[in-house]
Amino acid sequence: MKITVMLFVVWISFLSPHSFAYVVEVEGQAPITGNINHARQQALEDAMRQASLRAEAHVVSTQLMSKGVMKQDDIKLKGKGSIKDVEILWEDSLDGIYSVAIRADVKPVQMCQSKGNNLRKAVAITGFGLVSPKQTSLGQLQNIEQDLARVFINTLNDSGQMHALDASHIGLYENPAYAPSSQNQQRHLTTSMALAQNLGAQYIVSGIVRGLDTLSTVADKAPDDSPWLSLVGLGEEPAKRQFVIDVFVHDGFSGALIFSNSYATQGRWNLDRMANVRFASPAFWQSQYGHAVKDLLAGAIDDVSMSLRCQPFMAKIIKTEGKRLHIEALAGAGIRPGDKFSIYRSGTFYNLDLEPRIELTNTDMKATVKQVQPQFIVADLTMSAQQLSIQRDDIVIAW
Repeated sequence: MKITVMLFVVWISFLSPHSFAYVVEVEGQAPITGNINHARQQALEDAMRQASLRAEAHVVSTQLMSKGVMKQDDIKLKGKGSIKDVEILWEDSLDGIYSVAIRADVKPVQMCQSKGNNLRKAVAITGFGLVSPKQTSLGQLQNIEQDLARVFINTLNDSGQMHALDASHIGLYENPAYAPSSQNQQRHLTTSMALAQNLGAQYIVSGIVRGLDTLSTVADKAPDDSPWLSLVGLGEEPAKRQFVIDVFVHDGFSGALIFSNSYATQGRWNLDRMANVRFASPAFWQSQYGHAVKDLLAGAIDDVSMSLRCQPFMAKIIKTEGKRLHIEALAGAGIRPGDKFSIYRSGTFYNLDLEPRIELTNTDMKATVKQVQPQFIVADLTMSAQQLSIQRDDIVIAW
């Protein structure tokens, strides 16, 4: 009997995951069915759960299907906050219900705190689309489409946790102003998956530069500024300049968007307005505006890195021969002989709009790595791949 398991996790953050502990006041309740001390303990535990949910919660939905019939459908809400310094404010019993109110320090706990399996995931960084090219004229920042991507590439590679591939010469979006929704889902899936396959990447990082314009204020303008100078931000005082980007991470196997965020900052452009500064040059980073951009990018890259560390390591099977599998993974990923991978069958189905969706089905089988070559690895099964219906384009996963 074939059973397909579908697991969905939704993370609901009520507080910032980078924040410190917060003081919350909550009330817990429990029915009095016998021993009142037992009811008090249950009410206190309920209050602790409520406090934890104030920090972070995630919804886990597990569905088991057999031959198209739903066998199990469970939904659970779990708190992910650490609690300390609990103070009982009051407690009372009324109409068979015991109530306890507490005050506690609650600190959000990140869902993905460890480095997982420590395998380096291959990540392709594409060029950043530019919504308004004319905004690059101040400082001659026309190179931002490629060199912003290279900031991500160099930083991720320097961390030693990712294998970032340079795809800065490739642009994913024909109309950056509407990315990533400018393409329909089918086209978007095809684009991301084809790029990942060509580059041997597991994930695709892309982005959009939405704003580089100067912010005109009364203080920035001199009384005798001519109108055309004001339009291009050429007042006597250093103009404030904005920096607004969107960053996206797509899964290279399915094309699904797994991370998306917008970032914005501003800083004084205290450089010669006619100078050919170029983006990411030493002069750019030393400017007030460059310092603001550097701080923003550090946070954005940390967010991307965290989202990727929370994802499993995945690689495609490129050849089967008896009990032996050839898997497309680079030696630089950190894979060693003896490592084990779970095997998932890969299939495609179409939704009501005839858009393709990738479905992975767990075979409950594992492959053990025997050889690590520069551009692929060799792993062995306990039975032949043909007996297990494992074939090319199926996936191995390490959690």
